[in-house]
Amino acid sequence: MNMVQMIPGRLYIGGKILNNELEFIYQHITAIINLRTMPDQLPPDFNHKIMIWTPLTVSSTPGLEWTIKMTKLINRLIDSGHNILLHDTIGIQRLGFVITAFYMQRFNLSRDYALSVIRQKKPDINPPDNYMNLLSEFEIYLQHS
Repeated sequence: MNMVQMIPGRLYIGGKILNNELEFIYQHITAIINLRTMPDQLPPDFNHKIMIWTPLTVSSTPGLEWTIKMTKLINRLIDSGHNILLHDTIGIQRLGFVITAFYMQRFNLSRDYALSVIRQKKPDINPPDNYMNLLSEFEIYLQHS
């Protein structure tokens, strides 16, 4: 399976959704956050899921306000009982940025410590430099909020 469990039974991350993951998603996931530049093409019986498509590109960072809103959204979904799949195409760069920002906010971690914790579960996480710079900015924001 392409997915990695980040919060037991609540938050999973990965790359593009594979056909062999559809049954697990159907049975266990209630919200899907897609960071890919292409929308998910899931079977019609997945219409009862919360589907959030918020495309990111590697070359263009979204900004601090987007990061704040996204981490709050993930927290709201988890806190209201949803089981989430957060994914991009390969599950390394854009996904690495979002899951790191979420861990920083949710667990009150520094950027580098959050990355080290995440890499224990998914070693190939590697946000590009522009996203690392935004995570540094986000860290400063979190320290002052």
